[in-house]
Amino acid sequence: MTVKPNIKKNFNITWLLLYGAGLITVGILVLVNGKIVVEPAARLGGIFIVANGIHRLIRAYARHQRLPVFSGIGNIIIGLISVFFPAATLALLSFIFSLYVFLNALVKFIDFGTALKNAVPDAFYDFFSGIFFTVFGIIMLFGTLMGSQGMLVVIGLYCIIYGAGELRLFIREAAPNKAKGIIRRRIRFSLPQVITTFIPLKTLRSYTERLDSREIDIEKLQNEERYEKSADTPDIHVLIHVSADGVGSIGHCDLVLNGTVISYGNYDKASERLFGGIGDGVLFKADFDKYINFCVYHDLQMVFDFGIKLSEKQLAKVRKGIAKLERNVTRWKPPYQLAAENSPTADIADFDDYCSSLWNGTHARFFKFKSGRFKTYFVMSTNCVFLADYILSKAGTDIVKTAGIITPGDYYDYMQSEYALPGGIVITRDIYSKYNVLPAET
Repeated sequence: MTVKPNIKKNFNITWLLLYGAGLITVGILVLVNGKIVVEPAARLGGIFIVANGIHRLIRAYARHQRLPVFSGIGNIIIGLISVFFPAATLALLSFIFSLYVFLNALVKFIDFGTALKNAVPDAFYDFFSGIFFTVFGIIMLFGTLMGSQGMLVVIGLYCIIYGAGELRLFIREAAPNKAKGIIRRRIRFSLPQVITTFIPLKTLRSYTERLDSREIDIEKLQNEERYEKSADTPDIHVLIHVSADGVGSIGHCDLVLNGTVISYGNYDKASERLFGGIGDGVLFKADFDKYINFCVYHDLQMVFDFGIKLSEKQLAKVRKGIAKLERNVTRWKPPYQLAAENSPTADIADFDDYCSSLWNGTHARFFKFKSGRFKTYFVMSTNCVFLADYILSKAGTDIVKTAGIITPGDYYDYMQSEYALPGGIVITRDIYSKYNVLPAET
């Protein structure tokens, strides 16, 4: 049974107010006296983690699955440590956070190097960002060694800033329609990276489990997740797709405009460096239907399609942003396409690069960048999400991350939250998978 649309609407708006105010309150308490809040929270969180571990063990036993057993035992161990040693748990989190900050610094220094190489005008922004993250990481690391006060400050400030963001969204949703356009949507503080990165994968597993067990069919599942939104036709779509394992479990992000998919990635195998994490940035355009079929049956992915409604002015800016990118690209062809054009006997089985398979399945058109930030792909920053956000930001949408690592999970979290809000720019949400997409005719 689905929740009535008006109840969903009122609940979502009220939740923004309560959630935002609650986070700000918690943040202030943590800054004033963190141990009063954090240690009980660690114990309570540990109890939930233990309960989740027990649930995984029961489910693994019932379904005769081995992997959830290890996951369940791991959850129970972590949960018990958090319950009985909350201070040690906080210290460990502080240390892990310090390492994450250093990772951000490394990402920014790599960005700086590639930006200099590609003559990016604002290259030194990455350098100074790297310095900032390095200094911040050192402070956090020493804070961890001397105690957990540094982490408490970070938690407190994060709660306050994130809560303020939720209150801003509440004001946007509660404001009269004419006033909504006045409230600018520029910077957004998302959930912690460790959570957002795996949201698409977790959603995929949850949906697949329900669909495979025939608890629900795909049509009912989509209706269950549907909100009452504008009946208008979306102007642009964001695709977030994810597979159950491998690199695809982190996900990928594309845009769709007028039935054409616009995507970016490291598709030239010959240029790959750092285990495929760095390479020549390749942009491709493909027919939407062919691409969806390829994603579902070749990549074994589930694709989440978020439809966005823009004003004429916003759409014009998006088109202008795409046109600017297109002026800076040159045509490039995958190995199999070159072989097929030179010899009718060329066989796709002789080519093991993903790009050749993609061309074989979709006949997409590929391009490389002549210069600029997108000339070099970097999985941690200048990736598929970065290009999608570069284009959509022209319309004034929220920035996914102010700095640091970005993943498709960040965008999924943003799109999902915008879809749940009555005044959000996302007006449709569809799912494409093996459950509702027929294989292409051969």
